[in-house]
Amino acid sequence: MEHWVKKKKKEEEAENQFHHLPDDVVVNIFDKVSDVQSLCRCLVVSKRFSSLVPLVQTLSFKTSAWDYLSFFRDESEDARVNGSLGELSKLSIMDLLLKTLLYLHKPSLSPCLRLNASGLVFLDKLTRVRSLNLDLVSDFNAHNDSVFKWGAKFASNLESVTFLYAASFSKKMKSEEEEEEEIENEITHEELLCRVNLAINCLKEAVFRLGILSVLIAKNPKLQSISITDSNNKGVKLCLGGEKLVHWIDAYFEKAIMRVGYVPVLRLPMSGYVMKRVTIVHFNLHGDDDSDAETAMLDAFAEEQGVFLEAVVQILENHKDSVKAMFQN
Repeated sequence: MEHWVKKKKKEEEAENQFHHLPDDVVVNIFDKVSDVQSLCRCLVVSKRFSSLVPLVQTLSFKTSAWDYLSFFRDESEDARVNGSLGELSKLSIMDLLLKTLLYLHKPSLSPCLRLNASGLVFLDKLTRVRSLNLDLVSDFNAHNDSVFKWGAKFASNLESVTFLYAASFSKKMKSEEEEEEEIENEITHEELLCRVNLAINCLKEAVFRLGILSVLIAKNPKLQSISITDSNNKGVKLCLGGEKLVHWIDAYFEKAIMRVGYVPVLRLPMSGYVMKRVTIVHFNLHGDDDSDAETAMLDAFAEEQGVFLEAVVQILENHKDSVKAMFQN
């Protein structure tokens, strides 16, 4: 009994010390916490907390973002490349993206499209949020030993998307590298189609991010910065702030270009890694020349500052001829 009384007294003393903190200090602590679930718990602790939580300026949460079970899954099948890359120009990839934007901006047109996140509901209750961090649940599937990454360039809108894929990724000793010089590393047509389809899915993910941004900015005009990541770390972190949040206008991608390149063995001298059977796919939604495309590819991975950026640099410096424009509308 005596032990329980002492423990209870210590808890009350700790609680009293916290209650002695000024309101602005408590709000600052909540800002550091930022996670929606934690803030929801704080909300019901006391009347004081319930009055201070709505004053937070930073919010973070994980969400599946969009429920597109019927519309998007049906449409996705139409955007797959099943025959040859030459058929890609005949597909309605850009029509799919335009439909996606239409449904994102006008959800009333589609009963199947709903924002699926308690965090967004919680956000509606907060009037002072200036910084928002979203972690999107990703369900990309690929071979366990493969590695891929995609990045997007956003200005006042989505401008381009770059996709980089390697069948394997490892550090090698010089003796191992010399032995593998003789190994055939050509890519089959079916493998290339599979990777292009994966790149198309990444392109759609980028468009979804555009839609999410448009909805959030429209509903929360006081936001000053937004960051979006995905749970599997397949997409480069998207960070927008300042002027990039000012204007978001629907775009019609009439001059879209897709470039595809393949490198059997890609050596990364700075990091010491070796990538094998590397495929790079770059979509530009507004048309560009080769110089603009190279800049956009580098910009897509600039946030990473790691092996993927190094890989793009090496491809553009030493294997530029392997990257070809596949279609232009």
